[in-house]
Amino acid sequence: MSAEEAWIITEHAVAVPHPIPLTNCHMVVAPRRHVLAFYDLDVQEQHVVWGLVDEIQKRIASALKVDGFYVGFADGTDEYPVHAHIHVVPRSPGDQVQLPSGVQWVNTVL
Repeated sequence: MSAEEAWIITEHAVAVPHPIPLTNCHMVVAPRRHVLAFYDLDVQEQHVVWGLVDEIQKRIASALKVDGFYVGFADGTDEYPVHAHIHVVPRSPGDQVQLPSGVQWVNTVL
C-alpha cells in the first residue's frame, strides 16, 4: 500500500500522506474546518476525525506488517497558528523512529 492509496476525504476531515514521512505510510488526519486545537472542534467533528484515524490505521495494518502506531496530536497556538491535525505513524519491526517534539505522542499496539 502506498501513502497515495490511503487518501480519504469526508465532509468533515481528510487523511493525506505526510510531506516528509517518518515511516512508510505516515499519514496526517485533519479537520476540514480550520481550528488551532482539536478540542475547538464540535463533538461530531471530533468523532469524524477520530474515526478517520481508526480507518487509516486499519487500512495500513491490513496492507503492511506493523507492530502498532504512533499517534500524535499537533495543535497550534496564537504564536504558532498551525491547523490542528493528528499524525498516524506506522511502527514496523526494527524501525528506529525519531519522533519530533511539539507533538503529543501516544504509542498504540495492535
